Amino acid sequence: MLENKDKNFIVGPVKDFIEDYSQSNKVRLHMPGHKGAFGYDGDITEVTGADSLYEASGIIAESESRAAQLFGTWRTFYGTEGSSQMVKAMCYLAIKNYYSMHDGEKIRPVILATRNAHKSFIYASMLLGFDIKWILPERKTYSLCKCEILPEELKSLLQQESDSNIIAVYITSPDYLGNILDIKGLADITHEYDLPLLVDNAHGAYLKLMQDSDGKDLHPITLGADLVSDSAHKTLPVLTGGAYLHLREELFSEETVRKALLMFGSTSPSYKILESLDQALTRINREEYQETVKRVDSLKKDISSMGYSLYGDEPLKLTIDFSESNAEGLSILSILSKEGIECEYADPEYLVTMWSPYNDYPGDYDRFSKIMGRLAIQVLPAQELRKKGHAFEMSFGLPEVRYQPHEIMYMSHHTERVSYVLMGKVAADTMVGCPPAVAPVVAGEVIDENVLKVLKHYNIENIEVID
Repeated sequence: MLENKDKNFIVGPVKDFIEDYSQSNKVRLHMPGHKGAFGYDGDITEVTGADSLYEASGIIAESESRAAQLFGTWRTFYGTEGSSQMVKAMCYLAIKNYYSMHDGEKIRPVILATRNAHKSFIYASMLLGFDIKWILPERKTYSLCKCEILPEELKSLLQQESDSNIIAVYITSPDYLGNILDIKGLADITHEYDLPLLVDNAHGAYLKLMQDSDGKDLHPITLGADLVSDSAHKTLPVLTGGAYLHLREELFSEETVRKALLMFGSTSPSYKILESLDQALTRINREEYQETVKRVDSLKKDISSMGYSLYGDEPLKLTIDFSESNAEGLSILSILSKEGIECEYADPEYLVTMWSPYNDYPGDYDRFSKIMGRLAIQVLPAQELRKKGHAFEMSFGLPEVRYQPHEIMYMSHHTERVSYVLMGKVAADTMVGCPPAVAPVVAGEVIDENVLKVLKHYNIENIEVID
């Protein structure tokens, strides 16, 4: 829980205001049209005293300042439209930062990005007009969700691109499967080249509450990232859509950051989501999260002892790797759903589950463990047969780039079924099985044999192509 070191500390300023307003019996001659009926009395707009998200100077600014204390940032800004809003704002700020550092020099900006980027990053390219240079280190197997980049690999890439217009490095960590990159090492490299490190930390807001062996927390801001986007709602007690944009240092004025957020957000942000972001400051309990990590660690040991292979090092994700077995993540997902357990994600190789202090303990843990134990007997092959699994082994080279995503926005296009007739055609949309993911083909890239193999493996049947 956030420590109170200030005698004037206001606990939940947004929450307090909404509660007071709900009980005030005011005549509501303002939006929204429900006027507080149907149990929506706390859903308000920018009435007197409620502050304004994109011009915050009152209760919202006060709550944000408390969030900045929690995360150890120069500033933390709230958003009500998820990390999608924050990712676009980060890209805008990265471009603005370059121009301010280079006296308005006109270039075609390039952002170097790991291939497992959320679609909102590609849409940011379309909206802002920057080029993308993709990072996809060669690995033995292809996965929709994995894109591991080591600091030395990033340094080699930056050395090769020394004459290009790269203005920032953008990475996704943790990825959808729970793999966490070496943020400190990557930040050291980007700073060596005077580039900001942007991190889509959508799944990792709670990492601020985790500690390494030296007692240091695991949040990207702490580890050296410059701008970080958190989907607060994914792992913290926040309503869907609640998000944070963190700045490690004072690179911009608050007015500039709020303008960036407004460019990609509604002028009518949800006060219910803002209230949940505000309340999270009193609901987040470090000890509860750390206790949950111990419980999940114990569950991981149980699942592993049943014969399942686990993947990833994110503390509160339990990801099962089926690539070396005869079972499929999708089929297990379907069985679990019928048994009343809904998982986060599955594809042929992986099944992803996400845990938090708000899962019932031990009920949810015992229920999941019991069903997986029963399934292990049914679906896992004998040890000597495991090598007959269905790992998608192929060396995936990045497709040829014919256009950047922002260059094809208004080109005419049509839908075609996935077949070898598509060879050589240019994709008009980005094919992503889940966000964030390693897109087999991005808008503007040429469809080749490797792309077709991936599309077929993940049962993607149709694709948009340029006329």
